[in-house]
Amino acid sequence: MTELPPLREFPLFARLEEAALQRMTTESKVESYHDGETIFRQGDLASATILVVKGFVKLLRVSTSGDETVVSIKSDGASITGAPCSTGGVYYVSAEAVGPTTTLKIPASRFLRLMADEPTLAIAALDEARRTIAELVGEIESLKSHSAEQRLARFLLALCPPEAERRRFRLPYDKRLIAARLGVTQETLSRAFARLRDVGIRTETRDVFVESAAKLRAQFRDVVGQPPSQNESGG
Repeated sequence: MTELPPLREFPLFARLEEAALQRMTTESKVESYHDGETIFRQGDLASATILVVKGFVKLLRVSTSGDETVVSIKSDGASITGAPCSTGGVYYVSAEAVGPTTTLKIPASRFLRLMADEPTLAIAALDEARRTIAELVGEIESLKSHSAEQRLARFLLALCPPEAERRRFRLPYDKRLIAARLGVTQETLSRAFARLRDVGIRTETRDVFVESAAKLRAQFRDVVGQPPSQNESGG
């Protein structure tokens, strides 16, 4: 895929005037990755703003001992770098493709010039930064105060449209990555799925059947007020 996607479909650019969108396309390019390929590494020069066109991107931190911690998983329409604050910065996480993935890359220097010229873009970038901070605060709260079962219920409900009562869907990525995303071991995740059978959750490999989304929400009403965003969970 080499053709640029319609930029207005990305939340970050939804309110930009057409002329600004045209300026954004200059020097921007689409890049494709295979499963497991590195998009950028923690500590690399932050040379571009990168958004997900199609697929999933795992963001992770690597410790000095080599241990990896999954920070989040982004999907269609999401920014995986945020807007640049200045030239010369670095990426604070590494980014890796999960399955076939396509990204849009916009040079940081061009993005900075456009933010200076287009207040609408600067405001959109600030709004995105606030949403990201809110999501991270929610994740910290979930890790500190919610059980694995509660975290899994929150994750599954984010994949169910509000109007759907009975729903069958396929998990967006494998359970190993879901476990890492939720901050639990694979064994703990398996036990959490088993406990959710009592509220009508059935699984077969990556296929999930939700007997009653309303029942699941009622059971876990204290933890589903702010589910993971659509572009983070893959819904």
